[in-house]
Amino acid sequence: MPAAGGSADLEPPLATSSNVHYLAHIPGTAAGMNFKDHYAYVSGWGGIMVLDIAKADSPQVVANLPLPHFENEDVDLCGNTLLVVNDREAKDLGSIMYVINIANRTSPAVSAILPLGLTGSGRGSGHIANFVKPDCSQAWVDGGDHVEVIDLTVPSAPKSLGKFESAASLSDAFKVSHDTELDSTGTVWNVGGGGAAGYKLTANPLAPKLLGTTGTAGRNPSPYNDFILHNSQRRGKTLLVTEEDYIDQNEVPPGGCRGQGKFETWSLANLGKGAITPLGTWETELNGMFTSGSVDSKAPVTVNCSSHWFDAKDGVAAVGWYEQGVRFLDYRTPTDVAQVGYYIPANGSTWAAYWSPTDPKGEIVYTADAYRGVDVLRIDGGGLIGKKVKAPVPVNCSSHWFDAKDGVAAVGWYEQGVRFLDYRTPTDVAQVGYYIPANGSTWAAYWSPTDPKGEIVYTADAYRGVDVLRIDGGGLIGKKVKAPVPSTWFGSPTQDSLAFQPHPTFGFVCTILKPDVDTP
Repeated sequence: MPAAGGSADLEPPLATSSNVHYLAHIPGTAAGMNFKDHYAYVSGWGGIMVLDIAKADSPQVVANLPLPHFENEDVDLCGNTLLVVNDREAKDLGSIMYVINIANRTSPAVSAILPLGLTGSGRGSGHIANFVKPDCSQAWVDGGDHVEVIDLTVPSAPKSLGKFESAASLSDAFKVSHDTELDSTGTVWNVGGGGAAGYKLTANPLAPKLLGTTGTAGRNPSPYNDFILHNSQRRGKTLLVTEEDYIDQNEVPPGGCRGQGKFETWSLANLGKGAITPLGTWETELNGMFTSGSVDSKAPVTVNCSSHWFDAKDGVAAVGWYEQGVRFLDYRTPTDVAQVGYYIPANGSTWAAYWSPTDPKGEIVYTADAYRGVDVLRIDGGGLIGKKVKAPVPVNCSSHWFDAKDGVAAVGWYEQGVRFLDYRTPTDVAQVGYYIPANGSTWAAYWSPTDPKGEIVYTADAYRGVDVLRIDGGGLIGKKVKAPVPSTWFGSPTQDSLAFQPHPTFGFVCTILKPDVDTP
């Protein structure tokens, strides 16, 4: 089994702040993580990986439980029981809960399998399961238009108690609940398309008492919720929340980070009156940098740049931000959240970040990355001694691998897709076609050797896989063309940011030096 990688074989990240250090890497795929004793249970699409984290900065793989499933982001455990759910296939059909016994920490075993839903109507639960009682006897399953309640009094014989409608799901735009968290006061927090809602359990498992909600401010659509409120953690009188909003397909062009999901703080001071009110938000450098902070400004790249799963400790939240890596946010002043560190890996999609429970200094963080597996980070002083920082905005706009045929080169150009270049006049290379995919990073393009017409091209894309294209006449009959260059790709970036810049000779360039240097 693979162990954590040493520093000699680590792939350098795209960017890190000076106080964040990349220590180790465990390859694979990961969506979520939870801890018991000195072990971490990592949920990925292939199953559960168990890490021994007795040495916090050097986790070791000690077991794997093959259990293919999708998607079970927020893997939860209580006592000796771990829950994994497989999402619905359609309506409320196909969802399954796996109850896993972890009494033997390094030998997890499936003790029960429970089908969920099965009515054939509505949007069924099955996306995420969370315990809601400290005695481990009950769980809520989110992901549907209603919350499904599961009795786990006997873990080897779980049973569904039925469903109830959560206030957190009530949105005409998207009726769904997404996640549940039990806090230290016994309050159960539920979030989704309708915002956030706090509950107290009652004798009737299908009728919890509603304590308060985020109201209209938290309900999709609103400035605080353009898709769903994704997950939450209570810290004193503040509710920390991430809004997930990763792709805006309704805008032209689709994609980008305009309106990306934010990290949010909400006041619980008036929870006794049923009110949860907004305090502050934070979003990455990719949103608002071109229009002085406008909520709907476009980004120079099309990537998943929404906030996602986070873990908060001692005033600093480690937040997974998809392709924007991990952001360390100081929320001790909830109305003025400050970024005090960042880590942006190469070819990563960081779904979550977790503080290590076995690090006595409180500096070690583990990521759950859909593409990479697990990265091990250390942030000096747990982020509490960090200054406010800004991450660079990298734009991969370089030429890369190409294939030339009959006078036309098909060139991979990272986020700028494929460019078809007529080089028959070498002193006047002309672009005769282009293809720019959404959410792509095109590393290479190849002419098909089996196409008698010479028109088919295959891409090799780090994010997408393979796209199949056809260019009329193999590009030999094309006229010189220019790809669109949205005005929102240009701007006056901050000192530590990079973006497309106008250039008198080349039209525009993607600078690789600081913006205050004149040479591109």
